[in-house]
Amino acid sequence: MTVVASIMRTAAVGCFAILLVAPASAADAPALSSRPVLEQHQGRYFRWAAPRGWSMNETTNGVDLGAPDGKTVVSSALLVGGFGQMTPRGFIGATLRQLNPSAQIVGTQRLPNQPGILAPWIVEDFAITATVQGAPVRAQATVGVSAAYGRYSAAVMMYQAPVASWPQARLWLPAVAQSITVTNPRQVAGQDQVMLPRNNPLDNSGLIESWRQKGLSEDRISQGRREGTMGYTRMQDPQTGRRYNVPLEAYDGTVGGYRNPVRPTELLRKLPPGE
Repeated sequence: MTVVASIMRTAAVGCFAILLVAPASAADAPALSSRPVLEQHQGRYFRWAAPRGWSMNETTNGVDLGAPDGKTVVSSALLVGGFGQMTPRGFIGATLRQLNPSAQIVGTQRLPNQPGILAPWIVEDFAITATVQGAPVRAQATVGVSAAYGRYSAAVMMYQAPVASWPQARLWLPAVAQSITVTNPRQVAGQDQVMLPRNNPLDNSGLIESWRQKGLSEDRISQGRREGTMGYTRMQDPQTGRRYNVPLEAYDGTVGGYRNPVRPTELLRKLPPGE
């Protein structure tokens, strides 16, 4: 079983967040064309991008992506409305003990808190070693916990690879992990079970349009920052609509764009923010 193949897939009432994975450092810039093109997929609750040929499993609480070798894995999970008190280290530790007793935390880094609805998200990044199918693997997990009033929510983003391929894999696996985003917030993690008040003082069409335009501008800034950090840009096949996350180093200056991986004589088009 992988280090984190699925994490407490129990839907409950509460708030949730998807956390960013700490990217590889700029000093670890990959060689030309060393990173795979990622094909984008849309599920019922999430959207994600993965190399062609990977296995994919989506539930209401997360997404698990796996390479054919069975050891290179990217996983995300949400737990909302758990009872009691919890910390990021306590949550990942309890999870690892259940799923892979060989897993050990060998490093940790506290990341900046993120805003939450009832309480801020406390975020930590963990370096992990383990054995999978008799082979040593390394993994990185970013865990966030938001606790208030005797309940907590947790979010996990994790990626792993065999020790032999880790130096190369860690340069692009974070991009796969960060591609996992919620697209159905009403139902993800059982959110459609929450009874929400209907009296909304902000239900004003002019105000909503103003915030929508503001959001589009922020989306463009956010997309540019994310692409520059992760080293991938979002593109689309203009004929089929198939979407890809393409390594920046795949840009072909001789044709002025990114070649279609299916039809190399044609170019992909860049996706606008929000699509």
